[in-house]
Amino acid sequence: MFWHGIWRMHVNSSNIASIPPQTPVGDMALLFRRLFRFIGDWLSFCRPNSFRNTLAWLHSYLINSGDSAAAPKLSRHMQYLQEIDQDLKERHYMPDNFPPTLTSEDGPLLVSWTTKGVSHYFTTKTKIKREPHKDEMGLDVYGVPVVIPYITDRIQIEAANLEFIAADTAIPVPKVLGLWQEHGLWYVKTALVEGAVELKCVDKDKMPAAVAAVEDQLQNDILPQLRRLRRSFMGCADPNLPVVPPHRFWESKDKRIWSSMPKGDDEEPYTFCHTDLGPQNIMVDPDTFRIISIIDWETSGFFPSGWELPYWRTGTHQERYQMTIAAMTAECGMIEAKEAEV
Repeated sequence: MFWHGIWRMHVNSSNIASIPPQTPVGDMALLFRRLFRFIGDWLSFCRPNSFRNTLAWLHSYLINSGDSAAAPKLSRHMQYLQEIDQDLKERHYMPDNFPPTLTSEDGPLLVSWTTKGVSHYFTTKTKIKREPHKDEMGLDVYGVPVVIPYITDRIQIEAANLEFIAADTAIPVPKVLGLWQEHGLWYVKTALVEGAVELKCVDKDKMPAAVAAVEDQLQNDILPQLRRLRRSFMGCADPNLPVVPPHRFWESKDKRIWSSMPKGDDEEPYTFCHTDLGPQNIMVDPDTFRIISIIDWETSGFFPSGWELPYWRTGTHQERYQMTIAAMTAECGMIEAKEAEV
């Protein structure tokens, strides 16, 4: 009776009842994928969590899965995130065994997904990121436990960088609302960025104008502010945290432990770099293209100024890849020379 009741709740919250009798095979396959995903998510979540948190998960699941009249109206950006959520859960399913404990101030959970790199939770008022647990990541193709570089450091680094940028510049960034450990994992909570979309989600016919507007704001306002932040050694805003390099170096250094590489006497100081200013991390007003917020500062820090590649100009993964490869030849040579001095 219990499982029958849960299933009926799921049916009533979605469009399943409205599927016509002559449902195409493709639609029926999607229906069954969603059914099995629901059962899998439910079983993976309810075992290690309290009854209270399990009910909270069920409430958010019903909101995410259907077109319930009680569900909040989603913004354009939140609808895009919901598409990511659905795609990831259908193609690259990972259990979510350690969701954050939400408060009434957070509002209802709207969208969430878990990946091997980081888990995301979006409520009506906040965004929460956490490091994945090793038991959620599973094994690689060789049967070896998956290891993601710097997985325990990046959440702490993002919080430190966001607070630093907010205090020392006028660059718009999400406000940090909390940093804590739960279930032995790090979580960071920020205020939800509202009234904006990622640059890459701007309407295609408006994209040239949007990129031009973003270029102007970055070159004349945001990048000069970052370059005024200087230090004589590498690392994030908090010198007590480890040095986490840009993503492009994660596979090129086997030891994955970076020194702070103090600058030489005849070298320019390191400047603060975001290191991943791509269209996915620049939130803009969809009509005026004014930058509303710069997000994802987990690999930011004091590095050579040339490491701030103009990823915002890239429209495809291939363009980004080519820009990255072109830069890495010189960057890796500089790193090897610096390490030889240490």
